[in-house]
Amino acid sequence: MACCDIGAKRRLAVLEGHLGSAPSLAQGMKSKEFQRFVAFQKLDAHTHHNVEGLTFGKTATECGFDGIMTINADIALDEWPYVAEQKRLAKAVKGNNVHWCTAFTMEGFEEPGWVERTIEGIQQDLAAGATGVKVWKNIGMEERKANGAFIMIDDPLFDPIFRFLADKGVTLVGHCGEPKNCWLPVEQMTVNNDKEYFAANAKYHMYKHPEYPSYQQQIDARDNMLRKNKNLRFMGCHLGSLEWSVAELGKTLDEFSDMSVDFAHRMCHLQYQAKDNREGVREFFMKYQDQLVYGTDLMFFKGDSPQKIRDTCIETWFSDWKFLATDEALSCPEVNGEYRGLALPEYVLRKVYYTNALRWFPTLRK
Repeated sequence: MACCDIGAKRRLAVLEGHLGSAPSLAQGMKSKEFQRFVAFQKLDAHTHHNVEGLTFGKTATECGFDGIMTINADIALDEWPYVAEQKRLAKAVKGNNVHWCTAFTMEGFEEPGWVERTIEGIQQDLAAGATGVKVWKNIGMEERKANGAFIMIDDPLFDPIFRFLADKGVTLVGHCGEPKNCWLPVEQMTVNNDKEYFAANAKYHMYKHPEYPSYQQQIDARDNMLRKNKNLRFMGCHLGSLEWSVAELGKTLDEFSDMSVDFAHRMCHLQYQAKDNREGVREFFMKYQDQLVYGTDLMFFKGDSPQKIRDTCIETWFSDWKFLATDEALSCPEVNGEYRGLALPEYVLRKVYYTNALRWFPTLRK
């Protein structure tokens, strides 16, 4: 797509008018590469629009995104609204360059009628415009049965729900497990953000909690669920929790042809591997170009200002673009040392940024 069309120039002018206290962004936005980025057709298939207002969707439009997908999740953290409120926020902005992936809650699991109520709720959400259904890492890492056992994603009680999704052609979005770093000592972790986070949050550092299911148990449960549901379209969030090795991730994508993965909040793991094995990472993109979906995990909550939303979006999206689309020497706080961009061919970028998302979420075309 040409980088100098009239629409792109108009979007650039709007973006420059919205910039706040971010001089590095202003400098980057004057580059020809930024013009190319804005003009390229894109979708961000993994965000969390947990804030009132239209700034997120408008910024996406200005940056050349045909849409962003806000994903609901059954999360019990202080800043996260309950699933019902996440749905309300999503519906409020749906149609303003924002699409919506729903979620179900684990409340009442094992109680009579839970499966039927869950399927009924999913049907209602799909009728209201939901593009897919999300399961979160609370399955496998938090939720327990009445007998105290952890509920894993391959539990038979989920089978009717996943069969329903497969029969309806609806994609299951799965955040199963955590980065492998979560099960390693801090000094053995690869990227700096994991080191800092788990050093400060010991209760989430599974290396210190051997009583919880292991990393491999999380992966095995996910794969067993997919083997039981061979016709189920599945998008593995966060590089399918196989972020540590493109070779291992490739083996999984080989086995499950209806599985894709997004890069949400795991781009730095690809950059870490590219530091010493750029050609290996690039070959991974070339080989699995039909199963990779662009997503960021950008998330905004009550109290986030429009300026913060704009600046964070532009910085994240353009940083990712430079890694995927150029061969520049790059650096980021998460990775020690420089790495080079992958300079992927335009036809691969189009799949990663756009057409693969349409394959896994066909209603994004509407």
